[in-house]
Amino acid sequence: MGFGPSDAGGGYIPDEIGPSPAEENIDEQTASLNTPGLMEKMGVHLRPSDHGASDMASGPSYSSSPLNFTSRMICFNVEYRDKNINVVLPDTETVGRIKDVLESELGIPRDKQELKGLVKRKRNVDDTTVLKDLHLPKENTLYLLTPQITNPTVNKAHVQEGEGTSQGLEGDREYLLKITFRNDSKYRNFSLKFNCQKTVKDVKQSLQTLTEVPVRQQAWTGWPRTVSDQEKLFACGLNYPSHDLEMSKSESVAEPKKQDVEEMEAETDEDDATCLDSFDDDDLFSQELALPRRVEPLIPDGINNEKTALEHFAKEFANRYGPCHPHFFIGSLDDAIQESLVVKASKRKLLAVYLHHDNSIFSNVFCSQLLCDEAIVNYLSVHVVTWAWDLTSTENTTKFLQVATRHFGSVAASQMRSYSTDQLPSLLLISRSKATNEVIDVIQGHVTLDEMMIRLMHAVEVFQGQRESDINEEKERENRERIKQEQDAAYMESLAADRKKAEAQKVEDDKRREEQQRLIAEQERNFKEKEEAERMKEAISKSIATTVPEEPHEMCTERVTCLRFRVPRGEIITRRFFVENSLRDLLNFLTSKGFHTEDYKVITTFPRRDISGLDPSSTLEALNLYPQETLILEER
Repeated sequence: MGFGPSDAGGGYIPDEIGPSPAEENIDEQTASLNTPGLMEKMGVHLRPSDHGASDMASGPSYSSSPLNFTSRMICFNVEYRDKNINVVLPDTETVGRIKDVLESELGIPRDKQELKGLVKRKRNVDDTTVLKDLHLPKENTLYLLTPQITNPTVNKAHVQEGEGTSQGLEGDREYLLKITFRNDSKYRNFSLKFNCQKTVKDVKQSLQTLTEVPVRQQAWTGWPRTVSDQEKLFACGLNYPSHDLEMSKSESVAEPKKQDVEEMEAETDEDDATCLDSFDDDDLFSQELALPRRVEPLIPDGINNEKTALEHFAKEFANRYGPCHPHFFIGSLDDAIQESLVVKASKRKLLAVYLHHDNSIFSNVFCSQLLCDEAIVNYLSVHVVTWAWDLTSTENTTKFLQVATRHFGSVAASQMRSYSTDQLPSLLLISRSKATNEVIDVIQGHVTLDEMMIRLMHAVEVFQGQRESDINEEKERENRERIKQEQDAAYMESLAADRKKAEAQKVEDDKRREEQQRLIAEQERNFKEKEEAERMKEAISKSIATTVPEEPHEMCTERVTCLRFRVPRGEIITRRFFVENSLRDLLNFLTSKGFHTEDYKVITTFPRRDISGLDPSSTLEALNLYPQETLILEER
């Protein structure tokens, strides 16, 4: 894990990025589209091939080659520093044609241009590649990088070298003023960029800030003519895009006019109140003035709540550098890490921690020219969660180092503690790998815009590669977890089924056991009832046996009938009765033998009839049971 800037000089060279291959539908066009009016309705403005610089600056740039109406028009939005250039070309053109248009727009040589965003996948793309072969969508966003040019200045190719006028440059133009400050025998060189709408007084006040030479004591040479402080730069006849000036300190100061006394006094007060640290020559490439010392700090001392501190930081930062700035995360560093890194891998973003220091000579230039550049702001808003802190005061530095030690480790915190003021501001790019936060790059305040964009893109590429790996691991982990959950669910379902089955079996066994117990109890009850009934029957039999008439003996001379009883057990019981004996006597005999009439029927053989239900007082003779008969006992 390193904190220093890349050793590659111009930064890392990222892989080509851009939109995925898009629609293949070719717009149907006919020869009737040749009319200018219809082309205007379609939003395509044809420009003649000899249009000038002012024409190019007024709107999107288009190819001047003849249109092939069987082709498809492609629109490119090219972002370069704080500019957006629109280029519309047919897909039969080449990549080199885009660079030609950009060269005519910006004055940057074709061989110094690097276009990022044409293709997403790795493939060889050179200036001869035909746009149609890249399968591009209709709308594309490209990034123009110029790593071979340090502090590039946008220049119009149509402005000839030595063409000293600034006619037609009243738009959004910038002058590069190369100012030599002569102080006795010593010289200091400054390269400052100024918008053409700035005044001569703005230039003088900037040099007052840098050299501590009041405006009234500045002696200038190199202006094309005598100029007043209120004149705008575009009206001064300066050479475009750069102009050389020289300034020295005048020992004699002219007596101020009476009407200018009050203005000079106010200016003197302003001079006395303005004091800045010295700047190195190579660090000055912006017309923005260095930050005055007497300004409200981004984070004042005494604010203990991190959310309140970040709200103050964002508000004061916007007051200083304008509304176009990165969207700072409002909350603690813990919350920012949770928001960006400690989420699902598919939703994870790179975390950027911006460390500011008001006493650094790079802070104002870095914030105004790099961090607030529209391309940088847009790129950060899409790919990065940005958290910021002000290290100007010792109290705020101590708070940050305590938090940094907790999140990034003591080694990283010690390196941050060793940062000098000249190493700030810094933009720490933080990724997460294997549940550990690590700083993958540190962009310090002395870098150029192109180097910053290249290193941001490289860091995002590295982060996305790690994120893809984490996404795959997360998917594998989720798959394993899902399989485990499915197995657990199947196990629980099987366990529930077994439990339900066991409960059902238990209920069935309980029912069976209860049924068995009921049957046993019923059997016992029936057995007891049967025993009781048998005892009663036995008692009845004994009681009735006393009423049964005696059996006639064999030598009896009276009329006697011999009856044979076939009982269910297969036995034959033989008994003699007098014919005058009644049916009751016969039934009482059977009862005395244990065959009660409520249990048995007495059936004659022929004809078959049940005599147990007849009149019991009937005699045996009347029932035709004389002289002998066989009766059958059947259970009811």
